[in-house]
Amino acid sequence: MKTLSKTRSELRSAGRWDIDFHLPAEGICAFPAALLKRVDAVAMIAKDKRDPGRAPDEAFQYLDISSVDVAVGSITTPQDLEGSEAPSRARKVVRAFDLLVSTCRPTRGAIAVVPVEFHNQIASTGFSIVRPNAEINPFYLQYALRLPSTLEQFRKWSTGSSYPAILDEDVAKTLIPVPSVPEQDRIARLLVDALRERKAALEMANRSWRQTVQLITAGLTGAVTANEEEIEDEGAEAPVTVQEVQVILRELPPLNTDGREQSVAQSEFEMESVEAGRAYG
Repeated sequence: MKTLSKTRSELRSAGRWDIDFHLPAEGICAFPAALLKRVDAVAMIAKDKRDPGRAPDEAFQYLDISSVDVAVGSITTPQDLEGSEAPSRARKVVRAFDLLVSTCRPTRGAIAVVPVEFHNQIASTGFSIVRPNAEINPFYLQYALRLPSTLEQFRKWSTGSSYPAILDEDVAKTLIPVPSVPEQDRIARLLVDALRERKAALEMANRSWRQTVQLITAGLTGAVTANEEEIEDEGAEAPVTVQEVQVILRELPPLNTDGREQSVAQSEFEMESVEAGRAYG
């Protein structure tokens, strides 16, 4: 049986009385202490907002929790909407290579990197928007945020029973392992390549299924079968390394937000990140 001693003032200060919240996380202890950093030491929680309803005829792409494939953490089903159709939760402006972290039922791992094509689009307020600094690979950061040791911490911070949820502050204080930039880039390359192979295998399996259905139908109707479909060429490889990400970010337009949403601290953080990126590049 686990036991823990806490003073009344410590419990009152934390606002939580359950033992699971106060017990230290176990999974993160498997990593060397020298690698461990809080999320807010390597990234910021972005607060950029825009109300798309102010431009009712303007189209935008909306990213909500259902847009994220929790199996691999990729964005698969964004919604194409006009401002007049915007739900009340469509408020958070995202930048390319931001991390969307679902704060509702966070242990599901609905955590995705924002692709370049969704730069300046709108995400649900059900996400924490984690913006890595210039020395953090976003694809590595996604891996770290989806680790069981991270999801364990999310579970400990969660409140509510039917729909447990965490806050931006909980994401910020979570511990993750952070290796050197070259090691982050190496891991990111492995992950992106594996995801590309998975996608190609799924497309091939789906194509085989469609062809089988066509053959069966042709046998029943006497029709001629269609030609074999080609798997779409993805074109140039996506950016994977920290340096490649920073080059693209410097070329993208600024975010379209409602007024000056960024705090002075956030602006200073981004300035330092850009300078670090230039030094690295």
